[in-house]
Amino acid sequence: MSIRIVGRAAAATSLISLVFLIGGCGGGGGTTGSTALGSSTATKTINVSGRLTYTDYDVGAGGIDYANPVERPIRGAVVELQIPPGTKFGAINSSDNGEYSFSGVPANAQIRVLVKAALGFTSIPDTTVVDNTNGGALYSIADDTNTGDADMTINLNAGSGWDNAATAYTGTRAAAPFAILDVIYQAQQLIKSADPAVNFPILPVNWSPDNRPSTAINPAVGDIGTSHYSPQDKALFILGATNLDTDEYDSSIIGHEWSHYFEANFSRSDNPGGGHNVGDLVHPSLAFGEGYGYAMGAIITGVPFDVDTGGPNQAAGTVRSIENDSTPPTATVPGLPTLRLDGYYSETSVQEILYDLFDGGPGDDDAIALGFGPIYQTLIGGQKGTPAFTSIFSFMHHLKKLVPGQAAAIDALALGENIDLSADSEFEAPSDPIYTDITLATSPLTSQVFDTFGPITATDPGNKILNQRFFRFVAPAAGCFSLTVTPTNPTTADVVIFAPDGGGVDVNGPGVAESFSGQLALNETSTFAVGAFAANAEFSVAIAPAPAAACP
Repeated sequence: MSIRIVGRAAAATSLISLVFLIGGCGGGGGTTGSTALGSSTATKTINVSGRLTYTDYDVGAGGIDYANPVERPIRGAVVELQIPPGTKFGAINSSDNGEYSFSGVPANAQIRVLVKAALGFTSIPDTTVVDNTNGGALYSIADDTNTGDADMTINLNAGSGWDNAATAYTGTRAAAPFAILDVIYQAQQLIKSADPAVNFPILPVNWSPDNRPSTAINPAVGDIGTSHYSPQDKALFILGATNLDTDEYDSSIIGHEWSHYFEANFSRSDNPGGGHNVGDLVHPSLAFGEGYGYAMGAIITGVPFDVDTGGPNQAAGTVRSIENDSTPPTATVPGLPTLRLDGYYSETSVQEILYDLFDGGPGDDDAIALGFGPIYQTLIGGQKGTPAFTSIFSFMHHLKKLVPGQAAAIDALALGENIDLSADSEFEAPSDPIYTDITLATSPLTSQVFDTFGPITATDPGNKILNQRFFRFVAPAAGCFSLTVTPTNPTTADVVIFAPDGGGVDVNGPGVAESFSGQLALNETSTFAVGAFAANAEFSVAIAPAPAAACP
C-alpha cells in the first residue's frame, strides 16, 4: 500500500550546482516571492529569480518509495541574497510554488542565493529546522555564482542523498529538513485558514541523521527516544537514524508532533505523557491528546492515514486508517466482557471522531462535516478554559455550543465509539462517571488507585485509566481552600496530586501527605486527580477552608 501526500504539487527543474550549508538566521521583512532591492552603485542591475524544490518520497506499507522520487516546491522558506557571499543584500519568503525573485541586483557581481530551512518573518523566523547534534545549526542550501549583464534564473534543489544502486544514503540528506518544513508549512496554512491573524511562537525543530530511538536521552548526541514535542524545551525532536527509524518523510508523524506544539501553545493539554500503545485504555487526557494528534496529522496532510516507516533501508511501514472504525462495535477488553475497547479512554476512538467531525465529500462515512473552523475555535476556546481535565467530553461539550444545530449528529458520532454525550457534560457520561464529587461535609473520604489496565511502579504512577482517580469540588463560598491527600494503605505509599493544567504536587516523598491551597469563587468548580507510586495504594482526600494567607 502506498500513501501519496496530496496537496503538494510535484515540480521538475533543471538543476545547477548545489552546496548544502549550515547557515545563520537573519534578514529583513516578511514579503513573499519577490522584492525590489533599493539602490545600487552599479551602473546596471538585473533580476535574479528561480524555483526551489526538494526531493520527496511517498510512504506506505513498503516503507519509503525510493524508486519514485517526487520534486516538491520549497514553500514559505526564508531566501537570502548575499552580495558578496556572506553579506546579506536582501531576504524574502519563497512563494507557494517555491518561487523567489530579487530585482535591483548588481550586474557582474559575486552572489549567493541561500535558502534556509525556516518559516515566518525573515528577520526572526518562527520555525527553524536545526541540527541538535551540531550546536543547533540551521539547515540550508545555497548556490554561489557570478551575475552577468542579463537577468538570471537560479533553480535550487535539495536532494535526498539516497543512492538506489547502493540502497543507502551516500550523499548529503539536504531534502530532509525541507520535507519536515513543508509539513509545518501546511500546518500553519491550515491554522491561518481559520485565523488569518495568528502568530506562531518560536519553534526549533531538531532533526539529525544521528537522532535515534534510544532510552539514554541525550539530544546533543542524537538520543531522543522518539519523535516528540518537548514542552520543557518548547521544541520538536524528529528521528533521522537510517536503518532504525527515519521520520522526515513520514508526514503524518510530523503533523502529529507539530499538533502537540499547537495544543501546548494555543489550547491546553493535560496529557500526562508516558508510554502507550494503540488499544490501551488510558488516562482521558492522554486519549484525547494522542487521538487529537493523529487526527490533526491527517487533517494537515489531507491523507486519512498514519504511516510510520523504518527498519533496514526504511523498507518497512506501519499504516493505520485515521477515519475507518478500527474496532468492531462489540469488541470488549479481554477478561472484562462488560467493558468495550472503544470509549473516552481510547485514542483511536478520539482520532476517528475528530477526523469525522472535520471531513466530508465523496467516501465520507458519516453525516457530519464541520471543516476545521469549529474545531479550531473549540481548541482555543472552551477546551482551553474547561475546569475539567481535557478529554473528548470537554471538547465535544464546547464544540456543541459552537454548532448547536449539529448537536444530534455529534452525539450520534460519539455514541458510535461508545461515548455517551447525552448529559452534555464537559466532565463525563452519566452512565460511566469519571469523577468523585467531594464536599466539605464528605471530607475526608478514602479512595484507591488501581493497576488493572496498566502498571504502577515505585518511579511511575502510570497513565492508564485507573492509575489516577479524579475528583471534583464545587466551592460553597468564595475563599481559600486547602486540599490534603494522605496515604493510608500502605502508609508508606508516595502519593501525588495532579492539577488539570498539567501541574502536580509531589514534594514530600513516601509516607507523607501532599497538599496545596487555592482561591475559589462561589460555586466555582475545581478538579484534581490523585496517583500513587505503588500499585493499589489507598489514600484519604480532605478539603477544608484555609486562612487567606495560605492562598497567595
